[in-house]
Amino acid sequence: MDNTRQQGSQAQREIELIVPGMGSDHCAGIVSKTIGRMDGIDTVKTNIAKHRVSVRSFSSGPDAQALKQAVEGAGYDVTSARELGARTVKVTVPGMGSDHCAGIIKNTLARHSGVQSTSTNIANHSVTVVLGKDGPNDQALKTLIEGAGYDVAAITEDGGDDEDQAAAGEEAYLTLAWRRLWIAAIPATLIMLLMVPHMFWQPIPGYLAIVVVLAFPVVFLYGGAATHKAAWRSLKNGTFNMDVLISMGSLPPFLIGLVGFVYPMTSFVEMAATIMTFHLLGRFLEAKAKGKASEAIRRLLTLGAKTAHVERDGEEVEIPVKELVAGDIMLVRPGDKVPTDGEVVEGESHLDESIATGESVPVYKAVGDKVIGATINKEGRLRVKATRVGGDTFLAQVVKLIDEAQGSRVPIQEFADRMTGRFVPLVLFIALGSLLAWLLAADSLRPILEWGAGFLPWVDPSAATPVLAILAAVAVLVIAVLVHSGWRRQRL
Repeated sequence: MDNTRQQGSQAQREIELIVPGMGSDHCAGIVSKTIGRMDGIDTVKTNIAKHRVSVRSFSSGPDAQALKQAVEGAGYDVTSARELGARTVKVTVPGMGSDHCAGIIKNTLARHSGVQSTSTNIANHSVTVVLGKDGPNDQALKTLIEGAGYDVAAITEDGGDDEDQAAAGEEAYLTLAWRRLWIAAIPATLIMLLMVPHMFWQPIPGYLAIVVVLAFPVVFLYGGAATHKAAWRSLKNGTFNMDVLISMGSLPPFLIGLVGFVYPMTSFVEMAATIMTFHLLGRFLEAKAKGKASEAIRRLLTLGAKTAHVERDGEEVEIPVKELVAGDIMLVRPGDKVPTDGEVVEGESHLDESIATGESVPVYKAVGDKVIGATINKEGRLRVKATRVGGDTFLAQVVKLIDEAQGSRVPIQEFADRMTGRFVPLVLFIALGSLLAWLLAADSLRPILEWGAGFLPWVDPSAATPVLAILAAVAVLVIAVLVHSGWRRQRL
């Protein structure tokens, strides 16, 4: 009770993470539970459509880096972790000419609790620093670096926009997913082209060796390696994501297929390559579909004006829209976009408000009338007083509502969350049951295989009991993967 009361009196901070691999409610549930188990966490909200996790924590709770490590430990990559309200600056350090120098500067800055992350670029002698709300100001930052023995030539604000950074992260993840897919798809396609004639028409000499060589990079390198790594991290963390099923559904068939070099049996290496390739195809399609949804929101944001002409000290100056404050007098000429929501204080004109209302006919505006940001002035010159700026504008509120709608879930989805949270453990339990059933009652089950061998040439009823048991367990995993992947594709 005392601990809860003490935390309630602490200041809170909001941290946002971008998790590209969080593509379903099941994944979101694992991420939420992983973060929720950490001390000092108040609330956790996930938005699958934008792959974002918003965490509200107490000041004694984990920082952005600790949250990133926890989510990665659960088997999901994190492309960005930042505290909301943080700022990014670029520091020019002319004397930073080697990795040794860069390491000294990074270690020096890392000792300050207000520094969230640091990256160095030796080629242009720059250091990019992400500072939290309690981070050092420019002068203190300069003092820290100079205290390490390096002169600071300049400190400038990083111009990168949050949405631009998120877009860059999503684009990089989509590119990575595409690269992993085609690297796996080429050898997997060759395997399929060889398998059909070998199985139905003419045996191919050295077939097993050929498919093992082709399947090895698919299952173990690049895309496969990332999947197995995520599965291992998930198991260590005590969670069970879909990578666990993929890993357990691809590794045993490949390893069993190697037995064919010393014991005559049907090859299952093709199954391993196919499972991994379909998994990577699903990842790519999911990333592409989610990216289109996020891109639509970003396009909505780009409809607004980038700069505004305002009156400052009796003079007209041009400033970025993000620097506008309520009360500024904006000058809107014919053909210009209204920079932000406001009220006409001088002039009259017709405005195209189709972006906001869908009305194709321009609307007459005069002194005292309200105007909406991003609408277009068709004719007269207007002086407009800014009334709402930043996140309070009509356009920003529309984007916020879309975000909330994408992140919200109806009751049936909440039920699906609970079911998918038990899906992987249930599948593993059934696979284990199938394994034990074949080990203990192979003689009773073997007639089923003998019946199937009549029209399925790859079925081998004479295989050893341990092999049949393992294959039965793998079959359960493969079917579960296909069912779950199909369900996720339908939700896109």
